[in-house]
Amino acid sequence: MTEQHNVDLEKRLLAAAVFELRVLLSNHLDPQDQSAAGVAAQFAYALHNQALAALSGRPFDVAQTLDSLGRLEPQLGSAYLQQFRQVVTNEA
Repeated sequence: MTEQHNVDLEKRLLAAAVFELRVLLSNHLDPQDQSAAGVAAQFAYALHNQALAALSGRPFDVAQTLDSLGRLEPQLGSAYLQQFRQVVTNEA
């Protein structure tokens, strides 16, 4: 396997995991559910379209996706979202 093929498989694995987490957590997808499972469900739901795009080989706008996660700030907090953005963009 080529290095690019490995990278594509890594993306597919992670995208499939995000989508499956969204399915598995669907019973907790209630905006009023502030439990860890409820917040995880909202987070997975917020990323499931991008996961499907990655699985289909279609691009998506990472910056726009990160910005859209701002709607989860009440549940996750701004520090969490800022750290998540830094990890994704590889910024210190």
